[in-house]
Amino acid sequence: MRKKRLWENGTRSDEPAAAAHDPAFPDRSFALDEPTSGRSSVIALCLSLLLVYLTLLFPAHPRDFNTSVLLQFPLELPVIVLLLVLAKGRVAHGLARFLVLAFGTLLLLRLADLGSFLAFNRRFNPLLEIHLLADGWNLASTAIGPLEAALVVLLMLAVLGLLAGLLYRGLITIAQTRGRSGQTLILLTLSSLVIGLVLMFKTGLGNAGATVHARVVPEFRQRVTSLLASIKDQTAFIEELQSDSVLDVSEPTFSSLQGRDVIIVFVESYGRGYLDAERFADGARRRLTATESTLDEAGLESRSGWLVSPVRGGRSWLAHATLQSGLDIDNQARFDRLISTDRVSISGLFQRAGWHTIGVMPAIQLAWPEGVWYGYESLHVNADMGFAGERFGYVTMPDQYTLSYFEQSLRHAPDQPVMATLALLSTHAPWTPLPQKVDWDSIGDGAIFDGSLRFGEPISWKYRDKVQDMYALSFDYTLDVLGEYAARFADDALIIVVGDHQPPPIINGWGASADVPIHFISRDASLLDRLPDSQWVDGMLPDDSIESQRMSTLRGSLSTLFE
Repeated sequence: MRKKRLWENGTRSDEPAAAAHDPAFPDRSFALDEPTSGRSSVIALCLSLLLVYLTLLFPAHPRDFNTSVLLQFPLELPVIVLLLVLAKGRVAHGLARFLVLAFGTLLLLRLADLGSFLAFNRRFNPLLEIHLLADGWNLASTAIGPLEAALVVLLMLAVLGLLAGLLYRGLITIAQTRGRSGQTLILLTLSSLVIGLVLMFKTGLGNAGATVHARVVPEFRQRVTSLLASIKDQTAFIEELQSDSVLDVSEPTFSSLQGRDVIIVFVESYGRGYLDAERFADGARRRLTATESTLDEAGLESRSGWLVSPVRGGRSWLAHATLQSGLDIDNQARFDRLISTDRVSISGLFQRAGWHTIGVMPAIQLAWPEGVWYGYESLHVNADMGFAGERFGYVTMPDQYTLSYFEQSLRHAPDQPVMATLALLSTHAPWTPLPQKVDWDSIGDGAIFDGSLRFGEPISWKYRDKVQDMYALSFDYTLDVLGEYAARFADDALIIVVGDHQPPPIINGWGASADVPIHFISRDASLLDRLPDSQWVDGMLPDDSIESQRMSTLRGSLSTLFE
């Protein structure tokens, strides 16, 4: 009689009586002949299976968020269901906890992938990019406010916690399926597993477009492989640091540039997509053509080409370090190791050759010990630049002010030529608000930017067209003021304008190359004639007829072409 009562209470006769009363393992008997309780149990089971199914299919790439994903069948689902149904008591609980931990890890990694693809068009690497959490917080807190950003983080954590709880309850519900419904579930699960295996082998293992697949274990294996490759990459990078293709040959003197200022200007998010993407191409070409006309009228020549940036969508400092070091710095671990070495940057090479080196970095708002490695004799960050206007959100100040500040306060101070590196920000996400151009003579301490000379309200990134419009307008502004700056103030300087990386995929999609434009501007045409025709064209419009150069090669090019 006791065994019969235990069976009717939802446990098998051979299970301990305590299991029938374990509050963490509540009664989930599925007696289909009891209409009320049976119906609710079947609904709970179906919802549990749906939750596991959706968790397995959750995409790691933004482009996979479409209805076709729901037509796929992960073979992990029937395997998990069989294991749960056949498990007993504490084993079922342990398996459920393990699966929640595994699913939680998988979801967090896939969410990180989503953010990384949206920002940088690449998969997240926890070993190399955990620092991006802090960078993401800085961007979000300045874009929408620290309180709002904190609420978003808390909401996300609450949703993840709720999902973990629901997933655990769902797994336990599946594990407690007994009786005829349990037998039916086992039969259906085995059938789907066999049919799925047949279909998967028929379409081919590893087929990316297969409807039936088993990707969870390969995904974890791929992530572990990626981590191991990152460790191996550090070993290879240590070897790269042992040699210097410039100083191992000779000490550069930049003899053809003696007495001239050399100004490198990084333009944020200035990628090939701005020139090539259908949405921007016409406007970009008009702006660059107009800029070229401005330079021509001032008696300046220009040459343009393509560089291959080591990054996409963000992490500008890696591009800066690549150009300065002559090494490919495509992850934070390489950067951290680089700045702990005595490798000489481009700025350091010019300093050793007699130039006064300056860094102008309006985005830097916290302590920046990394800046020591660049070899700037004079470094000017946000707090040093005396901007008296109203802040432009994350961008801090307009590019026109940055250029004016450099020209009026820094460029002519020393009694030696200047080698300066400037980072312009007006083209940085979120591309709102944007400044209006003002008369150069009225800029002064920037107080003229009092909040009236700006336009553009905050835009949610779900309105992609509006975001793209503001992106295009930001470049129309920055390239315009750059052209005017060169025309007014270049004198006999060599000005190098270079993009740091492609914009985030919201601007020009997922398949864009890593190319960025580079422009050399000078009043002396003989200087620009030193640039090889295979990699450079006249004017401000690079085209497809020339080959792209790795950004890391510019250090060597400057050290040899201008001797």
